[in-house]
Amino acid sequence: MNKKYLTILSGNPRGGERTWESLYENVLDALNSDLAICTGDKWLKNQSFLDIAKFNWVIDEPNDWTTYYEDNFDGTWKEFFLRGMDTGLYSSGLIHFALKDIILKNFSNEILNYDFIIYSRFDQFYLSKHKYFDSEEIWVPEGEDYFGLCDRHAIVPVRYIKQYLNICSYVDSSSALNLKADNLNCEVVYLNQLKDNGLFNYVKRYDRTQFTSALKNDFTNWRIPKYKIYFFGKLMIKYPDEYISSFESISQKKEIIFSKYYLLYINYLYLKIRRIFGKIKKIGT
Repeated sequence: MNKKYLTILSGNPRGGERTWESLYENVLDALNSDLAICTGDKWLKNQSFLDIAKFNWVIDEPNDWTTYYEDNFDGTWKEFFLRGMDTGLYSSGLIHFALKDIILKNFSNEILNYDFIIYSRFDQFYLSKHKYFDSEEIWVPEGEDYFGLCDRHAIVPVRYIKQYLNICSYVDSSSALNLKADNLNCEVVYLNQLKDNGLFNYVKRYDRTQFTSALKNDFTNWRIPKYKIYFFGKLMIKYPDEYISSFESISQKKEIIFSKYYLLYINYLYLKIRRIFGKIKKIGT
Protein backbone atom coordinates (compact mmCIF):
# COMPACT_ATOMS: atom_id res chain seq x y z
CA MET A 1 0.00 0.00 0.00
CA ASN A 2 1.40 3.38 -0.98
CA LYS A 3 1.95 6.04 1.63
CA LYS A 4 -0.27 9.10 1.54
CA TYR A 5 2.49 11.71 1.96
CA LEU A 6 5.74 12.47 0.18
CA THR A 7 7.92 15.20 1.69
CA ILE A 8 10.26 16.87 -0.80
CA LEU A 9 13.24 18.90 0.43
CA SER A 10 14.64 21.16 -2.26
CA GLY A 11 17.68 23.44 -2.29
CA ASN A 12 20.92 23.57 -0.34
CA PRO A 13 21.12 21.36 2.78
CA ARG A 14 21.17 23.91 5.60
CA GLY A 15 20.40 23.68 9.30
CA GLY A 16 22.40 20.61 10.26
CA GLU A 17 21.53 17.30 11.87
CA ARG A 18 19.45 18.69 14.73
CA THR A 19 17.20 20.42 12.24
CA TRP A 20 16.84 17.27 10.16
CA GLU A 21 16.15 15.17 13.26
CA SER A 22 13.17 17.44 13.95
CA LEU A 23 11.96 16.67 10.41
CA TYR A 24 12.30 12.93 10.88
CA GLU A 25 10.40 12.95 14.18
CA ASN A 26 7.76 15.61 13.63
CA VAL A 27 7.03 15.23 9.92
CA LEU A 28 8.15 11.89 8.50
CA ASP A 29 7.27 9.77 11.55
CA ALA A 30 4.22 11.83 12.52
CA LEU A 31 2.66 11.60 9.04
CA ASN A 32 4.19 8.29 7.96
CA SER A 33 5.69 10.21 5.05
CA ASP A 34 8.33 9.16 2.57
CA LEU A 35 11.18 11.57 1.91
CA ALA A 36 12.67 12.87 -1.35
CA ILE A 37 15.58 15.27 -1.62
CA CYS A 38 16.52 17.42 -4.59
CA THR A 39 19.89 19.12 -4.30
CA GLY A 40 23.21 19.64 -6.03
CA ASP A 41 26.00 17.09 -5.84
CA LYS A 42 28.49 19.57 -4.38
CA TRP A 43 26.52 19.94 -1.13
CA LEU A 44 26.57 16.29 -0.05
CA LYS A 45 28.78 15.22 2.87
CA ASN A 46 27.34 11.98 4.27
CA GLN A 47 24.31 13.71 5.80
CA SER A 48 21.76 11.48 7.52
CA PHE A 49 18.99 12.30 5.04
CA LEU A 50 20.87 10.44 2.30
CA ASP A 51 20.11 7.17 4.09
CA ILE A 52 16.59 8.12 5.16
CA ALA A 53 15.33 9.45 1.81
CA LYS A 54 13.46 7.06 -0.46
CA PHE A 55 14.36 9.26 -3.43
CA ASN A 56 17.73 11.00 -3.81
CA TRP A 57 17.34 13.36 -6.75
CA VAL A 58 20.92 14.61 -6.87
CA ILE A 59 21.74 16.88 -9.78
CA ASP A 60 24.95 18.00 -11.42
CA GLU A 61 24.65 21.59 -10.26
CA PRO A 62 25.74 24.22 -12.80
CA ASN A 63 28.12 26.99 -11.78
CA ASP A 64 25.76 29.44 -13.44
CA TRP A 65 22.04 28.63 -13.17
CA THR A 66 21.16 30.92 -16.08
CA THR A 67 22.43 28.14 -18.36
CA TYR A 68 19.48 25.99 -17.25
CA TYR A 69 17.04 28.65 -18.44
CA GLU A 70 18.96 29.22 -21.66
CA ASP A 71 18.71 25.50 -22.44
CA ASN A 72 15.03 25.11 -21.51
CA PHE A 73 13.24 28.44 -22.07
CA ASP A 74 13.20 31.04 -24.82
CA GLY A 75 10.87 33.74 -23.50
CA THR A 76 11.37 36.73 -21.24
CA TRP A 77 12.74 34.95 -18.14
CA LYS A 78 16.04 36.86 -18.13
CA GLU A 79 14.43 40.28 -18.35
CA PHE A 80 12.07 39.25 -15.56
CA PHE A 81 14.76 37.99 -13.18
CA LEU A 82 16.88 41.11 -13.71
CA ARG A 83 14.06 43.11 -12.12
CA GLY A 84 14.82 41.33 -8.85
CA MET A 85 18.55 41.86 -8.54
CA ASP A 86 18.19 43.51 -5.12
CA THR A 87 15.37 41.41 -3.67
CA GLY A 88 16.77 37.88 -3.76
CA LEU A 89 14.75 36.97 -6.85
CA TYR A 90 17.84 36.75 -9.05
CA SER A 91 20.27 35.25 -6.53
CA SER A 92 17.86 32.81 -4.86
CA GLY A 93 14.68 32.54 -6.92
CA LEU A 94 16.60 31.69 -10.08
CA ILE A 95 17.80 28.49 -8.37
CA HIS A 96 14.67 27.51 -6.43
CA PHE A 97 12.42 27.92 -9.45
CA ALA A 98 14.77 25.82 -11.60
CA LEU A 99 14.74 23.03 -8.99
CA LYS A 100 10.94 22.96 -9.15
CA ASP A 101 11.17 22.66 -12.91
CA ILE A 102 13.71 19.83 -12.68
CA ILE A 103 11.45 17.92 -10.30
CA LEU A 104 8.42 18.53 -12.52
CA LYS A 105 10.10 17.35 -15.71
CA ASN A 106 12.07 14.41 -14.33
CA PHE A 107 10.33 12.96 -11.28
CA SER A 108 6.58 13.39 -11.76
CA ASN A 109 6.04 9.64 -12.07
CA GLU A 110 7.35 9.06 -8.56
CA ILE A 111 5.39 11.99 -7.14
CA LEU A 112 2.06 10.92 -8.62
CA ASN A 113 2.07 7.76 -6.50
CA TYR A 114 1.16 9.86 -3.44
CA ASP A 115 -1.95 11.75 -2.36
CA PHE A 116 -0.22 14.79 -0.86
CA ILE A 117 3.14 16.43 -1.43
CA ILE A 118 4.84 18.45 1.29
CA TYR A 119 7.13 20.78 -0.64
CA SER A 120 9.68 22.26 1.73
CA ARG A 121 13.31 23.15 2.41
CA PHE A 122 16.14 21.54 4.34
CA ASP A 123 16.37 24.35 6.91
CA GLN A 124 12.93 24.07 8.55
CA PHE A 125 13.07 23.18 12.26
CA TYR A 126 9.82 21.60 13.47
CA LEU A 127 8.89 22.23 17.10
CA SER A 128 5.89 19.88 17.26
CA LYS A 129 4.10 17.19 15.30
CA HIS A 130 3.15 18.39 11.83
CA LYS A 131 -0.56 18.92 11.37
CA TYR A 132 -2.32 16.21 9.37
CA PHE A 133 -4.18 17.44 6.29
CA ASP A 134 -6.59 15.36 4.25
CA SER A 135 -8.44 17.93 2.15
CA GLU A 136 -8.24 19.40 -1.33
CA GLU A 137 -6.72 22.71 -0.21
CA ILE A 138 -3.12 23.87 -0.43
CA TRP A 139 -1.96 24.55 3.12
CA VAL A 140 0.72 27.18 3.87
CA PRO A 141 2.00 28.27 7.31
CA GLU A 142 0.93 31.70 8.52
CA GLY A 143 3.36 34.60 8.23
CA GLU A 144 6.62 35.33 6.40
CA ASP A 145 4.78 36.56 3.31
CA TYR A 146 6.86 39.66 2.46
CA PHE A 147 4.08 41.20 0.33
CA GLY A 148 3.47 37.84 -1.36
CA LEU A 149 3.00 34.31 0.01
CA CYS A 150 5.44 32.34 2.16
CA ASP A 151 7.23 29.90 -0.15
CA ARG A 152 9.17 27.85 2.41
CA HIS A 153 6.64 25.09 3.04
CA ALA A 154 3.36 23.90 1.54
CA ILE A 155 1.13 20.84 1.61
CA VAL A 156 -0.20 20.29 -1.90
CA PRO A 157 -2.79 17.73 -3.06
CA VAL A 158 -1.17 15.71 -5.82
CA ARG A 159 -3.88 16.72 -8.30
CA TYR A 160 -2.40 20.25 -8.25
CA ILE A 161 1.29 19.40 -8.03
CA LYS A 162 2.19 19.81 -11.72
CA GLN A 163 0.65 23.28 -11.84
CA TYR A 164 2.27 24.10 -8.51
CA LEU A 165 5.76 23.16 -9.66
CA ASN A 166 5.43 24.86 -13.05
CA ILE A 167 6.72 28.24 -11.91
CA CYS A 168 9.41 28.55 -14.60
CA SER A 169 6.80 28.66 -17.35
CA TYR A 170 5.22 31.56 -15.48
CA VAL A 171 8.44 33.57 -15.10
CA ASP A 172 9.10 33.01 -18.81
CA SER A 173 5.71 34.47 -19.78
CA SER A 174 4.34 37.90 -20.62
CA SER A 175 2.05 37.62 -17.57
CA ALA A 176 5.08 37.69 -15.30
CA LEU A 177 6.85 40.41 -17.24
CA ASN A 178 3.77 42.63 -17.01
CA LEU A 179 3.50 42.11 -13.25
CA LYS A 180 3.47 45.42 -11.39
CA ALA A 181 5.20 45.09 -8.03
CA ASP A 182 7.35 47.49 -6.03
CA ASN A 183 9.18 44.65 -4.29
CA LEU A 184 9.59 41.82 -6.79
CA ASN A 185 10.86 39.05 -4.53
CA CYS A 186 10.38 35.27 -4.50
CA GLU A 187 7.25 35.45 -2.36
CA VAL A 188 5.56 37.97 -4.66
CA VAL A 189 6.34 35.87 -7.73
CA TYR A 190 5.09 32.70 -6.01
CA LEU A 191 1.82 34.39 -5.04
CA ASN A 192 1.21 35.69 -8.54
CA GLN A 193 2.08 32.37 -10.16
CA LEU A 194 -0.63 30.71 -8.05
CA LYS A 195 -3.06 33.48 -8.95
CA ASP A 196 -2.20 33.16 -12.63
CA ASN A 197 -2.87 29.40 -12.74
CA GLY A 198 -5.88 29.51 -10.40
CA LEU A 199 -4.34 27.58 -7.51
CA PHE A 200 -4.47 30.52 -5.12
CA ASN A 201 -8.21 29.89 -4.80
CA TYR A 202 -7.31 26.70 -2.91
CA VAL A 203 -4.72 28.21 -0.56
CA LYS A 204 -5.48 28.14 3.16
CA ARG A 205 -3.27 29.02 6.12
CA TYR A 206 -2.47 27.23 9.36
CA ASP A 207 -0.61 28.19 12.52
CA ARG A 208 3.16 28.12 12.15
CA THR A 209 5.09 25.70 14.39
CA GLN A 210 8.40 25.68 12.51
CA PHE A 211 11.23 28.15 11.98
CA THR A 212 14.12 28.62 9.57
CA SER A 213 17.43 27.51 11.04
CA ALA A 214 21.04 27.64 9.89
CA LEU A 215 24.56 26.82 10.94
CA LYS A 216 27.09 29.64 10.93
CA ASN A 217 28.99 28.36 7.90
CA ASP A 218 25.99 27.24 5.84
CA PHE A 219 26.12 28.55 2.29
CA THR A 220 23.29 30.92 1.41
CA ASN A 221 22.31 32.89 -1.68
CA TRP A 222 20.36 35.46 0.28
CA ARG A 223 20.05 36.31 3.97
CA ILE A 224 22.92 35.44 6.33
CA PRO A 225 21.92 34.21 9.83
CA LYS A 226 22.84 36.66 12.61
CA TYR A 227 21.00 35.37 15.68
CA LYS A 228 22.56 32.61 17.75
CA ILE A 229 20.45 30.09 19.64
CA TYR A 230 22.14 29.86 23.03
CA PHE A 231 22.94 26.48 24.63
CA PHE A 232 21.90 24.59 21.49
CA GLY A 233 25.12 23.81 19.68
CA LYS A 234 25.88 25.98 16.67
CA LEU A 235 22.29 26.43 15.53
CA MET A 236 21.21 29.93 14.51
CA ILE A 237 17.97 31.75 13.69
CA LYS A 238 17.48 33.50 10.36
CA TYR A 239 14.21 35.28 11.14
CA PRO A 240 13.48 36.21 14.80
CA ASP A 241 9.83 37.12 14.09
CA GLU A 242 9.27 33.67 12.59
CA TYR A 243 10.96 32.02 15.58
CA ILE A 244 8.74 33.86 18.06
CA SER A 245 5.53 33.22 16.12
CA SER A 246 6.36 29.50 15.90
CA PHE A 247 6.36 29.23 19.69
CA GLU A 248 3.30 31.43 20.14
CA SER A 249 1.33 29.15 17.83
CA ILE A 250 1.89 26.07 19.97
CA SER A 251 -1.21 25.63 22.11
CA GLN A 252 0.41 23.27 24.61
CA LYS A 253 3.66 25.03 25.53
CA LYS A 254 4.14 22.54 28.36
CA GLU A 255 5.02 20.02 25.67
CA ILE A 256 7.97 22.22 24.70
CA ILE A 257 9.03 23.11 28.24
CA PHE A 258 9.37 19.47 29.22
CA SER A 259 10.72 18.22 25.89
CA LYS A 260 14.21 18.09 24.42
CA TYR A 261 13.46 21.49 22.89
CA TYR A 262 13.19 23.28 26.24
CA LEU A 263 16.38 25.24 25.51
CA LEU A 264 14.75 26.58 22.36
CA TYR A 265 11.84 27.73 24.52
CA ILE A 266 14.25 29.57 26.83
CA ASN A 267 15.69 31.34 23.79
CA TYR A 268 12.15 32.29 22.78
CA LEU A 269 11.58 33.86 26.21
CA TYR A 270 14.90 35.68 25.94
CA LEU A 271 13.93 37.18 22.59
CA LYS A 272 10.54 38.24 23.96
CA ILE A 273 12.17 39.97 26.95
CA ARG A 274 14.66 41.73 24.69
CA ARG A 275 11.81 43.08 22.61
CA ILE A 276 9.96 44.33 25.66
CA PHE A 277 13.02 46.21 26.90
CA GLY A 278 13.63 47.51 23.38
CA LYS A 279 10.14 49.01 23.29
CA ILE A 280 10.59 50.54 26.75
CA LYS A 281 13.88 52.06 25.65
CA LYS A 282 12.23 53.63 22.59
CA ILE A 283 9.49 55.13 24.74
CA GLY A 284 12.12 56.56 27.08
CA THR A 285 13.91 58.32 24.27
